[in-house]
This record gives sequence, structure tokens and C-alpha cells, in this order.
Amino acid sequence: MQDNNDDTRQGLYNEFESEIVKAGNPEAYFDENDLVEIFDYASDMDNYIVKMEVLLYGARHYPASEALATRRAWFYSSFGEMEAAADVNNRVSNGGFLNRLLTLRAEGASDSPDTRSRLDEIVDATSEFGDEDVIQLVDFCAENSMLDWVEENRSRIEAKCSYTPTFIYEYADRAEEISDLPTAHRLFEELTMMEPFTVDFWVRLANVQMLEGFYEDALGSADYALAIDSNYVEALRLKGRLMYRLNHQREKIAEVFRSVLDHPDANDSDAAAYAATIVELGLTDEAVRLLEETISRYPLSQIPIDLLMNIDFQRATPFILQIAERTSFTRDTLVAWAREHMANGRIDIAAELLRLFRDRFVSAPELNFLTELWYFNKMYREVIDIIEESINGLSELRMPTPGLTFPYLMSLIRIGETDKAISEARTHLKDMDTLMQMPRPNRPDSILRNDMSPSGAACLDIGYAAMLRNIINAISANPQLPADSFDPMLF
Repeated sequence: MQDNNDDTRQGLYNEFESEIVKAGNPEAYFDENDLVEIFDYASDMDNYIVKMEVLLYGARHYPASEALATRRAWFYSSFGEMEAAADVNNRVSNGGFLNRLLTLRAEGASDSPDTRSRLDEIVDATSEFGDEDVIQLVDFCAENSMLDWVEENRSRIEAKCSYTPTFIYEYADRAEEISDLPTAHRLFEELTMMEPFTVDFWVRLANVQMLEGFYEDALGSADYALAIDSNYVEALRLKGRLMYRLNHQREKIAEVFRSVLDHPDANDSDAAAYAATIVELGLTDEAVRLLEETISRYPLSQIPIDLLMNIDFQRATPFILQIAERTSFTRDTLVAWAREHMANGRIDIAAELLRLFRDRFVSAPELNFLTELWYFNKMYREVIDIIEESINGLSELRMPTPGLTFPYLMSLIRIGETDKAISEARTHLKDMDTLMQMPRPNRPDSILRNDMSPSGAACLDIGYAAMLRNIINAISANPQLPADSFDPMLF
């Protein structure tokens, strides 16, 4: 029965989307019940365009419909328009479940004994829950960190559900969203037992199992989904990822990702997954060509660009510059992008990425991040040049600035300019000694360091000065001393 009902709802949804949303056919006819079904199905699909068009159509043809008015109120509330939602909700006279629940939401109710008591009353007063009822109930509880109430009242809610799997699915979905993976696992597993031939239930179970680290079990669930529908693209994606994590043969993994790439719903991530796999098979040229084609189709996606940067940075460079220009990247955006590559262990890519935009960092607040990054990537001349372009010697700093001072001094030493390094270090140390002798409220750096206690700042100042002295003493005692033995950047 439910399968037939779902087919009917999907048919209505598809017809409405085709005739009203896309074609704008004024002759197309849908009755009030049709619109309610279409709206609720669009909610399942998270399609706000169709939901809005349903409400507009309903306002023209069925202005007195309380069911549609209730859904209009919920639609407003989904955008945070609580006053408008309450106004519409208050005009509905039937006082049904959704109206009473929306009253709670519009009042700004949060987790409290009173809210839980009112929910109990609303559930007790309801004889049957439709799909939209249980979806909104679970969503309300999730938004207010009350999924424990859902668990405690699960049996009496299920007893009133017209279709129990909708309730369990929504509960499982929200549990996964808050990373309550054991609960999500249990619920999705229940769904697969209730409806073993619903492919989406197996896919969702596989995804949760993967997140839990149960890769073999997850692969089994993905295979079960593919036994139901061998062309189900999300199951294929999961299978490929799981085979990779389980270290299966790369040729077999490539076959799976290739089948995903051939699917009409394939996207930029799928192309990147296939490209990454065939690189491990030695097919680098093919991978690069695929990534360049993918970037042409998805010019604003960083995913294929990131992978291409890992394979051939020079080939990736024009695409990096293109996306930065088209999306108006800021320094913060660039630093965040660099940090992503650093987190993946590719400090070299992060350094080269910011080198492309080095002029943006001259005298910028993010300069110390850049200089430290370049120093660790052994780009010593670049460190020296950008610091000297930004400041006129370390004496201009007037305060402890380790992110500039130590990369600069050690870069000078590592390229053999030890005399200049010692001269700069001595001048800067003299400035620091003078600074530390000043009463702290009168110091020029006191405002910049007002988030630190005086004793904490003093400890940092003393340590900073000690590191400067250590550099000076090490080079003065033995100019041939290996830099690694006194480099404060390596301590």
C-alpha cells in the first residue's frame, strides 16, 4: 500500500514540477489534496521551489484551505519568519497537530519541563500522525536537543503513525546529523529489516557504518543496495570509498569509480575520486586530462583543482588563478585553503599556493603565517624578500614578533648572510631590552597584548629575548655551527 502511495505522490510531484514550475501551464489542474501530497513530498525532497509554487497555486485556487495555510506557516518558520508564521497559524481554526506544534516553535520554546509536558499533551490529543506530522515533530525536537524525548516516547508515536518508516527514518537522519552514530545505526538497521528492498535504507546504513569505522559491514550494506539496484549511484560511490579504505585492488576500485563517472548524476567529486585512483595505477597523464576537463565543466569547484595541485602544480596554476579571480578570494580565503593542504601533509603545496598571491601579503596581518610557512618549506630567499619589502629592518617591529623575526634571521643564516643576521638580531635585542624595562602600562605593545596577563606577557618576552641571545651567541662562537642546532623554529 505504501509503495503505491509513494508512486502516486511522486507522480503528482513530477507532474506539478513539469506543468507548473517548468512550463507555467495555467490550464494544469490539481485539487487541494493533490497539493498537500505534493508539498509534503517536496519537503521529503527538500525542494523549496516546488513547495513555494504549491503555496502560490493553492493561494489562487484554494484560499480557504487550512491544510495549505498550515504548510504556509511552516514554510515561513523554516526561514525564521516566526511572526509571519504565527500570524498565518493563528488564522487556522482546526487546531491540528501541526498547528499546535508550530505554536510551540513560534513561541521560541526550548527544552524545558513545560515544553516536554506540552509535547506530551499534543501527542496524546492526536489520533494519527501523517508523514509531515512526524517529520516536523522530530525536527522540532532535534533543533532543541530533545531527541531523548523522541526515544522515550517512540512507542506511542509509532502506534499512531500512518507509515512508521517515515518517523524512524527522520529520527535516524537527525541522529546521524548530531553524530549519534550508534542510534542512527540501530534505526537504519531496523528500517532495512522492515523494508529490505528499499535501497536508500541500505545506503544510509552503509554510510553510518562507514562513519563508525565498520568498513566490512558497510561494504556488505552497499553491496546489498546494489543487489537491489545495480545502478544506484550513491551505493556505487560508497562501495568505491569503502574498497579504498579496505585496501582492495586499485584496478577493482577504479572499475567502480569508472562506473560512477559514467552515471548521468556523476559530479566533480566522482571525477576526482576516479582520477586519484588511476594515479596510483600509474595513469597520471590520463588523470590530469580528466581533471582539466572536469575543471572546465565545474570552474568554481576546488575539488578537482586540489587534486591537480597534488599531481602537477604547474598545470593547476592557471585554474587556481582563475577561481581566485572569479570568486574574489580574500587573504583569509587563501590562508584557509593553504591550511587544508597543510592538514593533509602537503606543506609544499600550501607554500606554492600562497607564493602565487605573495603581493597580497606584503605588510599584511597574515604575513607571519606566510613567512613561517615558507621557512618550513625552505623558501629562505622568499622569506627575506617579503619581510624586507614589508618592514625596514627588525628595529621597525618595536615589539616581540616571533613569526617574522625568527624566520627572517634564520633565513639569513641559512643562505650564508650571518653578519647581517647578527647585526639585525643585536639591534632588535637592544630594542627588546629597552622595552622590557618600561612599565607595562606605558609600553607601546600593551594594547596589542591586553588579552594576556602581565606575568604571562613577561614570560613570553623573556623567552623571546633568550632565543635572540641564543642565536647571537651560537653564531658568534662558531659561524660554522649547523643552523639546526640553535634554530628556534625547530625547538
